Amino acid sequence: MKQTYIILLHVFMIAVAGSIHAQESWTLNQCIEYALNNNLDHRLYELDEQMAKVDATQSKLNLLPSLSISSSAGTSYGRSIDPNTNGVINTEFFNNSNSLNSSIGLFNGFTQQNRIAYSKFRLQASRYQRVNFQDDLAFGISMAYYDVVYFEGVVEIVREQLKLSEFNLKKTETQIATGLKAKTDLAEMQATYEREKLSLIQSENNLEEAKLNLGRQMNLPAGQLIRIVSDAGEPVDTQNLRLSSDSLFASFVQISPYVKMSEANLDAAGKNIAMVRGQYFPSVYLRASVNTGYSDTYRDQDGKTFSFSDQIDNNMSQYVGASVTIPIFGRNQVRSEVRKAKLYRDDALAEVEKSKQAVYYELINNTRELQALFAEYVQTKKQVEADELAYQVARRKYDEGLIDVIELLAVKSRLSEAQGHLLLTGLQWKIKDKVLEFYKGIRFWE
Repeated sequence: MKQTYIILLHVFMIAVAGSIHAQESWTLNQCIEYALNNNLDHRLYELDEQMAKVDATQSKLNLLPSLSISSSAGTSYGRSIDPNTNGVINTEFFNNSNSLNSSIGLFNGFTQQNRIAYSKFRLQASRYQRVNFQDDLAFGISMAYYDVVYFEGVVEIVREQLKLSEFNLKKTETQIATGLKAKTDLAEMQATYEREKLSLIQSENNLEEAKLNLGRQMNLPAGQLIRIVSDAGEPVDTQNLRLSSDSLFASFVQISPYVKMSEANLDAAGKNIAMVRGQYFPSVYLRASVNTGYSDTYRDQDGKTFSFSDQIDNNMSQYVGASVTIPIFGRNQVRSEVRKAKLYRDDALAEVEKSKQAVYYELINNTRELQALFAEYVQTKKQVEADELAYQVARRKYDEGLIDVIELLAVKSRLSEAQGHLLLTGLQWKIKDKVLEFYKGIRFWE
């Protein structure tokens, strides 16, 4: 029995370890998916959409008749009105009344129908607002994710530079011991080595800060973002994108949730005008009711109180009627509301044009930046290759005494800067490339 328990415990620990290990590595799509399921701001947008859905459903239910039942009961003391004779009596008695009421609007200037359409467009706007936030959140996560990738790359570059400095330091110590170099060279090497150790500490701190920022946007508990799986690849040429940017905009503007949200708000503003104008028209309501009651004072010729069931039947009354309300003068209030509703519509129309303009210039600028980043990446890559060769040459010249330590360290520093710039440019290109995929209707995280 004990051996079985140990085996089961061992299997359980392996399963837990496998589960923990599975959470150590995060791809970009996994980060975005987790954020969409756990980000608190996204949850608020979901709640807004649900409330808009409730409003849309209620606007349809408002077309149904209203129905209510009321009942009252009580005992009267002292001078009271007899509910049967309407005379004044001084007798204590019990009284009960019941009613069933119903009403339905037959016409109110089509206000209810326009409210249904208004609520539908508001629901659409709320839904597009949530989708637009999803898109913004996905790209926000992407930026934070590539920040982590960048600082991981920076840490690796600094570590490699630190290894070179350590190698140079040890070699210089050997050369000083043999009389080939001066002690001043060792001081410069030592200073560079210590400076790069500090740079490594700072880079590692920046990496941890980037991880915390990514985890915050994902609403991920601290310490669970162990390792990032980078999907960064070599940039490719996209020369033909500039030629197709106008057609790309024409297709994207039809599906952009940002634009669709503003268009839904415009449609809602148009229906709001129709709703307000409905107050100019008469309102017609149909009403019906059934009433009955019971009282101790309702007696027969022998003075015996009629039974409850007999009184309910005998006192039953029905009513069916209609009411018409015609607006005549309302201190110009309706007219002012109509004017305000038109101004809201004009404002919504301007927002539609503004959203289309924003999307157009963002698309054009992102296309331009994608091409510029590719050219910059190609040139920076050539610079890195040249600086690597220059460092090897400088290292040999330094060993031969042809250059001093300052010149060697300058070439080494230039190589480090070029490597960092190459890393940054490649990641920036990757982000812009994903933006262009999005403009093509591809949500890369789905």
